[in-house]
Amino acid sequence: MSTPNTVIIIGGGLAGLSAAIEAHANGARVILLEKEARIGGNSIKASSGINTVEPLNNDTVELFEEDSIISGGGLSDPTLVHKLVTESQDAVKWLIEQSKDSLDLSLVSRCGGHRVGRTHRCKPGENGRPVPVGWAIIETLKKRLDGVEVKTGTRVLEILKNASGRVTGVRVITDGEEEEIDAEAVILASGGFGGQTGELQGDGKESLLHHYAPQLVNLATTNGPWANGDGVRLGLAAGAKLKDMDQVQIHPTGFIDPSNPSAPTKFLAPEALRAYGAILLDGEGHRFVDELGRRDEVSKAFFEHPNHPTPEGWMSKSLSAATDADKHTSASTATATDTATSASTSTYTSDSRSAVAYLVMPQQAVENFGEGTLGFYLQKGFFVKAAGTAGLAKLLAVSQEALEEELGQYDSHQDPEKTVFPCDLMPSKDILYWVALVTPCVHYTMGGLTIDSEARVLESSGKPITGLYAAGEVAAGVHGKNRLAGNSLLECVVYGRTAGRTAATSYLSLD
Repeated sequence: MSTPNTVIIIGGGLAGLSAAIEAHANGARVILLEKEARIGGNSIKASSGINTVEPLNNDTVELFEEDSIISGGGLSDPTLVHKLVTESQDAVKWLIEQSKDSLDLSLVSRCGGHRVGRTHRCKPGENGRPVPVGWAIIETLKKRLDGVEVKTGTRVLEILKNASGRVTGVRVITDGEEEEIDAEAVILASGGFGGQTGELQGDGKESLLHHYAPQLVNLATTNGPWANGDGVRLGLAAGAKLKDMDQVQIHPTGFIDPSNPSAPTKFLAPEALRAYGAILLDGEGHRFVDELGRRDEVSKAFFEHPNHPTPEGWMSKSLSAATDADKHTSASTATATDTATSASTSTYTSDSRSAVAYLVMPQQAVENFGEGTLGFYLQKGFFVKAAGTAGLAKLLAVSQEALEEELGQYDSHQDPEKTVFPCDLMPSKDILYWVALVTPCVHYTMGGLTIDSEARVLESSGKPITGLYAAGEVAAGVHGKNRLAGNSLLECVVYGRTAGRTAATSYLSLD
């Protein structure tokens, strides 16, 4: 029999690290299992920020809850949302405490679907160097793992249970060697399933995306290929009830790399870019959506708006680089845990070029967001610069007069559906514009294992599975149909800490 209070955590992203630190703080022996070679997961890629109730912007618990519930389209569990919101300030405070006050989350932006600014991210560091918020948070928590046993390159094959249905540990494989590890509690913090967008995974299994949302197969993704739903499958095999598995969030803006436009994995163009004043233009230079609408609304506009890019415009020239051969290549190279990733055809077929837009940032928006941070994307080749409205019109191959009329309508606030205008697009005709190409991508899977407010995984009857917990994207119920920007990192901290605390102490009540 193992030490009476061993907690195993599956997954080394933000939810897993939060759970590990909290479980250890509550006296448990903690073993963190990560199937990749390094910890961090998709959390390390997060760029928009983390939400908290922000009194400086007249925010309230009630307002934040309403925004989350409305975004969830009636599928969110109000109890889970209430916990998320009411513990948001404590979650951010806890992160800063873990960093010994070195984590600066003082930049606040208003992202899509929010009625006030409450999404916090990091200030630039020395010499204006960007500090990605997900990376900064993960690096902070990695330094707090003293006393936690971390095993990377370890895949969990099965959650073990005894005859009465209580979790007793896991069966794992590391470097081809299988073993069983005993524990009183197991926390699933393994992320979602948006990283495998083909019909089949590299191991030959049907992808969860194909099974539950087949209409999205072969769409580009912002996820790493490790996000294949392993935790969902493990929970299901252990008797867990699934919820909202067909609810998959499409982020409207993933960067298109002009040198490889058909690449099926995209860098995210953060929502914060639009929060500071970036606009979206179709291939003829027209706005077609409120840039700060909810993610589902903006993505829908991409697919439904007729788009006919001018033949000589940057959009047409860039997308023409996606040859027929490119459209049927494999998604990416193998990872430590998948000998191959799912095959994924290009997003850019002749029938889907409407799902592309120009993301245009006037210099003021660039400076407000942080030019040093944008420099990373510039170096990647995602942005080009255009001098004045004449240069922008030439890049898009549209009439300068018509383009100036479009920008002028924005600056005069003549859009009845738009309520937030972060900056002027055309304070003069000679300002500098930064321009990128963006497209919708699979970004987040709202569905997963059903949990309660103590992060306990529930079976179909609604009864908790004794000793099994879940936190982060592997769990369902918080986001419903559509997740608000900034709520994912928050969910990882709030429910990761809850899972760690509950798992560490619940063994005391076991008979």
